[in-house]
Amino acid sequence: MPVNVALLGFGLSGRYLQSPFYAAHPGFSIRHVVTSRAEELAEAYPALRPTADVATAIEDPVVDLVSIATPNATHYEFARAALEAGKHVLVDKPAASTSAQVRELKNLAARQNRHLFVFQNRRWDSDFLTVREILNSNSVGRLVGYEARYDRWKPAPNAKRWKETPGPGAGMLYDLGAHLIDQAIVLFGPPKHVDGHSWTERADSSVPDAFHLWLDYGTHRATLSCSVLVREPTPRYRLLGEGGSFTKFGIDQQEDHLKAGLRPGDSEFGIEARNYRGLLHTDDGRVAVPTLPGDWMALFDNVHQTIEGKQLPAVSLDEVVLQLEIIEACSYAGAAI
Repeated sequence: MPVNVALLGFGLSGRYLQSPFYAAHPGFSIRHVVTSRAEELAEAYPALRPTADVATAIEDPVVDLVSIATPNATHYEFARAALEAGKHVLVDKPAASTSAQVRELKNLAARQNRHLFVFQNRRWDSDFLTVREILNSNSVGRLVGYEARYDRWKPAPNAKRWKETPGPGAGMLYDLGAHLIDQAIVLFGPPKHVDGHSWTERADSSVPDAFHLWLDYGTHRATLSCSVLVREPTPRYRLLGEGGSFTKFGIDQQEDHLKAGLRPGDSEFGIEARNYRGLLHTDDGRVAVPTLPGDWMALFDNVHQTIEGKQLPAVSLDEVVLQLEIIEACSYAGAAI
C-alpha cells in the first residue's frame, strides 16, 4: 500500500521541491494539497483539487504522512498538530524557530510512535555530493579549511512577503544557513566552537539577509557565509588541504530542472553542465572533476523506507537540534556549542 500524503503549501517548495518526488515515487500517493493556488495545482496535477484547510487534511484518517511546505513561522505549529493527530511528518527547514521546539517535536514524535523528518534536501545536491567524494578520497590531503558560500545577486527585497517579515525563523541564516550548517554537520559532526553573526545589508530589507559563521573543528575551520549583494559569482565550495585544493563554482540544478519541466527519473535530471566542473589542484596538476548527479529523490526514498521500517532516518533530529543551536548562538561571538 502506498504512503498517503497530505501536502501543506504549494509555493516553491510544495510545487517544485516536494510534490514532483511524491508523484514520481511509486510508494507515495498525494491525497490532499492545502493551497489557495487552485489554478497552479490544476495545471500541475489535473486530478487534484485543493483542500480547504490544514485541519481537514491532517484529520483525514487515510493520510499517513503530512508534508509541510509552508512559511517558516508555521512549521512548528503544523508539525505539532500533525504529530498529535498520529501522522508521520516531513517538515521543510528550518524545522522550527528554536532548538527547544525541535526537541519538543522529537519527544512528541517518540510518544506518538511516529517519524519526524526534516527536509534537508541539499545533502543530496550534486556539488555537495562531489565535495563529500573529494574529502572521502583524501584528494587534498589533510584538510585545513572548508568554505561554503550561498552568494546571490538579489538587491531587491523578496517578493514573498513572509520572507521579509521580521519574527521567529526569519532571515537568511534560517533560510539558507540551515542548509550550509547541516552540510558541515554531515561532513564533520559537532564543532568544538562557533563564532558568527548575521546582519542586514540591503537598505530596503527588514530581516537579516547576510551572515558569516566560523565552525572550529580543531584540525580545521569551516567558514560558512551568505550575501545577496554579490553580483560576480564566487566559489560555492573551497577545500584547502596540505596536499592541494578543490574549488567548485555553480549550484545544483535540480530546482532549475524542476521549474523547467523535467521530472525525477528523466535522463537529464540532476545532471550539471560540464563547464561547472570543480577544479582539483595538487602536485600532479590541475584536473577538472566531473560533478556527481544530484539526487533529492534519495531523501524521499529514505522517508518511505523508514516509514516501512526498513531504514533509519537519514537526517537525525539530534543533528537538526544542533543546527538550530548553532543558528541561535551565531550572534554571540565565541559561543560554545
